Amino acid sequence: MSLPEKIESFIKNLPDAEGARRFYQQFAEKFPAEEKKLAKNEGLLSDVLTLAAFSPLLAMTILQNPSYISWLNRQRISSKVRGKDEILESLARFALTNTNVETNVLLARFRRRELLRIYLRDIRNLGTIAEITEEISNLADAILEYALRYARQELDNRYGSPLEFDKKTRIKQARFCIVALGKLGSNELNYASDIDLLFLYSNDGTTSGQGTRGAITNREYFVKLAEFVTKIVGGQTGEGAAYRVDLRLRPHGRVGALAISFEEAVNYYRKSAQSWERQVLIRSRPSAGDAEVFDIFFEQVESSVFSTDETVENALSNVRLSKEKINLQ
Repeated sequence: MSLPEKIESFIKNLPDAEGARRFYQQFAEKFPAEEKKLAKNEGLLSDVLTLAAFSPLLAMTILQNPSYISWLNRQRISSKVRGKDEILESLARFALTNTNVETNVLLARFRRRELLRIYLRDIRNLGTIAEITEEISNLADAILEYALRYARQELDNRYGSPLEFDKKTRIKQARFCIVALGKLGSNELNYASDIDLLFLYSNDGTTSGQGTRGAITNREYFVKLAEFVTKIVGGQTGEGAAYRVDLRLRPHGRVGALAISFEEAVNYYRKSAQSWERQVLIRSRPSAGDAEVFDIFFEQVESSVFSTDETVENALSNVRLSKEKINLQ
């Protein structure tokens, strides 16, 4: 099938002209009505062909979801960086129109749709590298927040809310934070990055038991919560996963508990952690959940992370060592 001259004029100078050509042929064959509408909007047509030429994944995303083109048409001119809260609002609206799909599929689909917008901003030079990586990181934060809220509601229904005592022995709800490490921790996530995470909870105790399965310890609850979030965000579906989740940077690596209490974490990083493990916390921040849990934790370990006794040579050596240790786990 030969393409119209106008279409060829858009395609011929693209980095993968043949890929864009195959995409358009498939699109026209599968969605003739949508193809006619697209051909009339030259600006949108150029953007869609450009995305297809730069990314086979995004080309497939459009072929699987042709309705995304009209959404992209409304979004493609914006040049501002969207924050976590704004993206989270978009995700909530997206969920309302996709109530018949599993949560892990929902999040994988949403991420791919949002990447259409972000990738287009990138290749059209509508944002700096720092702005693009920041927005990709904001997208991950929003997806983690949504997954955490969903998982916590499910577990509360089973076991009740996790509880702890404050300093005046009053009962209050235990808190939880997903800590971002690595590229996500420094807001430098790229399109293909894994997300390195640490799960931190405020204190030990037990759940209220006001659920279908009775009470369990907070440790059990938060380990289950960490497992659930990891499964929702990182579990493979027929459409891939939202992210590849890497938990090897947590205390004790692969053999460590998936979720660790504030007190345990402070003791570990003060007394037991290797220098390279403390160095990992330089690029750490709260990604989802209760940010105050992280803030209090980091305040307690900051002097160990930024030790004045560390030489430049040792610091550089620890960077290499951290990569080696991670690869061996």
